[in-house]
Parts: sequence; structure tokens; C-alpha cells
Amino acid sequence: MSVIDGQGRRYVVAALEYVTRYAVAVAVVDHTADSVAEFLMKNVVLRFGTFRELLTDGAPELTGRAIEQLIVLLQARQTNPVPYRPQMIGLVERYHRTWKDCVATFMQSEEQNDWSMWVDFATYAYNSGQHSTVALSPNELVMGRRLRPPNELLRSTAVTEAGELSAYHKKLVAAMEA
Repeated sequence: MSVIDGQGRRYVVAALEYVTRYAVAVAVVDHTADSVAEFLMKNVVLRFGTFRELLTDGAPELTGRAIEQLIVLLQARQTNPVPYRPQMIGLVERYHRTWKDCVATFMQSEEQNDWSMWVDFATYAYNSGQHSTVALSPNELVMGRRLRPPNELLRSTAVTEAGELSAYHKKLVAAMEA
């Protein structure tokens, strides 16, 4: 799998809400404080409202001036449990492993460079999965309802009983033979 996609994106920036485990992720060209701050503003704040606390692993791109200004602007608090130790933020690390595994299933060859297109699908799948502790998905916890997956959009027939299905089938066969 190519590390850089066809549009120059090389990294995925993700934010997770710890209580609901709802994930938001986007592929970006660079992994700088500016790109992370832009991601947080466009994909988190403008969609879900401001956050009170930002828990980070202390990575340089999460401690830059742009992030500091965003935190002040939003009147939030930034917490770094320990200096740069990604393993301390286990939920985010687990999410990264999950989306990578999911995206890898869509990749057909090593030369394929459209991996970033599948990040949204992987995030949707992650947010649709039921959490074992509360028996609800992150989507249900955040939106208050279960999202209809695309496979439920297929037209359903008016047939509701097995007997009607048999009659419906015979009617279709007769129409095709006529």
C-alpha cells in the first residue's frame, strides 16, 4: 500500500470523544500544529461544538502555537498525561489500529494509492459498532438514534409473509413468460 495517496495525503488526524468513543478522522497532507488545529476547528468544533478538554500525547504537532491559540480561543484545557508517549492514549491508538485494518481490507494491491478514500468508511464502521460495556454504538450515544446503514436503503418489497412471496414469484415468472 502506498503511504502517500494520489492527492498527497500521508497522515490521518483523529479525534475521539472518550465517553461515547465517537471518532472523527480525516486524511491530511502534513501533520503539523496548523493542520491539526484546522482539523479540530472544521471537523470537531463546527460539527459538535466546543470541547472543554483536549487530552493529547504531547506530540510536537499537538503542542504548537496554533493548538495553544485554539485552546485559548475555545476556553478549553489541554492535558498531556506524560511527555510524548502515544501508548498512554490507548483509545486513540486502538482506533488507529482499527481504521488501518479496515482500510487494508479494501486495498487490492501494493500500488493502490486511494487508501485515504476509505478512511471515512472505516470511521463510519467504527462508529456503528456496538460497544460491549453499554451495548450501544458511538453513533447511538452521540446522535440518540441508530443510523440506517446503506444496505438498509435497498428497496424493500411489500411482501411480508412467505405465502405471499410464493404468489409474488409466480406472478413475476408469468409476466416474464408472457
